Order: sequence, then structure tokens, then C-alpha cells
Amino acid sequence: MLEVVIVWVVLAIGWALIKGVFGAMFGGGGSSSNLEEVVKSNPFSIKITKGIPKDTDLKINCFNIEMCGMVNHPTQDEIKVFLTVQDITDEEPGLPVLSAQAVFCEPNSRVLGFHQIVKTSYDGYYPDWVKFCSLPLDFIIPPHKGSRKLKFILLACDYDTELERGVVSDTSKVKHFASKEVNFSFKEPGYMDEVKNKDKVEELSIKLGMCMAAADGHLDQKELNVVKDWARNVTNLLDDDIKKERNKFFSKLIKESYIAAKKRDISLSKLVDEFNNIASKSQKYTAMQLMLDIASADGRLSKTEDQLINKIAKTTGVNLNTFKEMKDKVIANVDELEISEKPSEESFGLTDDMEDTEKCKLLRKQYTKWNAQTNHREVKKKKRAKQMVKIIADMRKQYNC
Repeated sequence: MLEVVIVWVVLAIGWALIKGVFGAMFGGGGSSSNLEEVVKSNPFSIKITKGIPKDTDLKINCFNIEMCGMVNHPTQDEIKVFLTVQDITDEEPGLPVLSAQAVFCEPNSRVLGFHQIVKTSYDGYYPDWVKFCSLPLDFIIPPHKGSRKLKFILLACDYDTELERGVVSDTSKVKHFASKEVNFSFKEPGYMDEVKNKDKVEELSIKLGMCMAAADGHLDQKELNVVKDWARNVTNLLDDDIKKERNKFFSKLIKESYIAAKKRDISLSKLVDEFNNIASKSQKYTAMQLMLDIASADGRLSKTEDQLINKIAKTTGVNLNTFKEMKDKVIANVDELEISEKPSEESFGLTDDMEDTEKCKLLRKQYTKWNAQTNHREVKKKKRAKQMVKIIADMRKQYNC
């Protein structure tokens, strides 16, 4: 009998502990005094590790960002968690950090900003570290070149909160805050360093974009809209008078560049050389993303477009693995992918200086990646994955993989 009582006591204690943990995570209706203790012992926290993320298909170095602790909200069952980054090398609060990739940008801005909607409750928290996102190092653009000190900030806010240039205007909407300082070496000119050549680089980027738009012999309205939207976005931070003049100049440049590209009056090699001489790596990625967006705007990636953008990527010196990741996202969403008898090897990260065994290794990884998506719930992505699997399988035969 005594043994039975002991068992029930142990079970009761165990259930109380389990209820406490899950109640804190999902809202267990605990008392305010208990909640205060949980908040005190489980503050909202951020952890950052550097390396290739293990739980994604990314094969490039990233800052892998995790969060832990309180994400509770007194009245809402969802909370918006923002990531923003400041450069505090010279002063704090520092200057905002920009992103070379739109997915990590605030809307209509180049300022680095990323958010996720998180389920929460009155007393919700994460007892263990959970993944927030992986931020590729190549996409980070501090204000200046050299050794920098970056401050990564996570803000857990009301659902309707918006971030503007790294700042929440109404601080009462911020429920939780966490930050972490990280050392970062940036070998390219920073965005403040880019100011001198900014206008010229933007003009060259548009010319490259119009060469891409003209690659298949015609200008689709959707392609034109991509260029116009891009041009408007790069002028958003300018004063109204300067913005108006710059947008007027861009409109004229877009028209003249397309006519010249269609007539083949533009020397692509000279254009790329001029671009490479003054553009930073981040500006190169920005231009590559513009060309990818143009190429996919009409829902079709043609053989001519594929060959052109691969050639430009190779000559600009961007990291081809990073470029391939950017391009894969485009390929997964186009409606039509033109298959040639000899697909471009650059599309899969293969280079002339590689041994056949190394090429086979990369092709096997690509095959595994796309084959995993052949059962995707989205019909378009499933179709594209099957098409890519066929292309890679044919290439593997060439190397007896």
C-alpha cells in the first residue's frame, strides 16, 4: 500500500512539472506571481553561431540565429518577431546594416529586416533554443569596409508592428528585446563607401538588366515592371526633389538601354568590365538578383537568358554557390524552363578546373536536393523538380556518375 502511495506522489509531482513547462509555453493560466518568476528566470534571449546551416539546403556560411525564453503577450495569441542589425563599430546606437537579398530586406528598402509570426499566449515561452533564421554572410552589407562590430537585435512585438529602417516607431508595441554583438570582417566597400560610385553602379545595373530583358528578343511588360520597381526602390531614401529627378533619369535610361541592347549596340564585355571595376560584392549580388527577377518575370527561363546570366555571374566574380542558391529559387517558381541538349554546367556550380569526381559529387548533391522536391505539394514546384532531376540525371551520364 505504501508503495502505491509513493508511486502516486511521484506521478503527481511529474505531472505538475510537465504542466508547468507546457503551461508556460502554450498558456496554462498560471498566476501572475508564477509568471513573474518564469519571466525572471527565462528572459527572451538570442544566440548566434557561424557556419553552414545543418537543417537547410544552403551550402554557404551563415549567421545561424536562435531564440529562447519568454515570447508571451498579455492579450494576443500571435506575436511578430523581428531581426534587425546595427553596425556599432564607431558608436551606439549604430548605423543600420543593409541586405543584398530582398528576402532579408524591409519592404521597399535595402535595410536588413526579417520577421516571423510566432504563436504565443499569456505565459508563452521557449524553454529550449529554437531556430529563427539563417542569414548568409554574403548578403550582409555594413556601412564601411574592414573589421566591424555588428549588433544583432530580436524584437518580439505586437502583431501589427512594422519595422522602418531598423526602428519600431511605437516602442510600447515591443514586448521583448534581445541582442548579441558579433565581430564581422567585410572585405568589400561598405554602403557608405559605395556612395561615391552609387549612381554609376545603379545605371550600369539597369543596363545589365535591359540586356537580360532583350536576351530573348522581346521586352515583356512584366520584365519592364521589374526594372521600374527596382529603380523606384533605390530612390526611396532620397529627398523628394532628388528622387523625382532620379526617377525621371531612370525612365529615360531604361528606354534607351533597351533599344541599344535590342540593336546590339551595347558591348556586354565592356559593360561588365566597367561594372566590375566600381561595384562592390553586395552591389553585384543586387544586380544579379535584378537580372534573375527580370529573367523569370514572364514565367519562363529561356536557354538564352540562362546562358547570359551564367556568363555574367562568372565574370563578376560573385560566389557561384551563392548565385546558384539565388537561381534555384527562381527555377523552382518559373512556369517554363527551356531544356537544351547540353545544359549549362555553370548552372549547377560546375567549373572547367574541376575534376570529374568533384563534378559527380556536386551533381549527386543537386540530384538529391531536387529529387526531394518531386513530391512537393505545389504543382508548379513539383513539375520543375522533376524537370531538374531529368537534366541532372543526363549530366551524370556524361561523367559516368
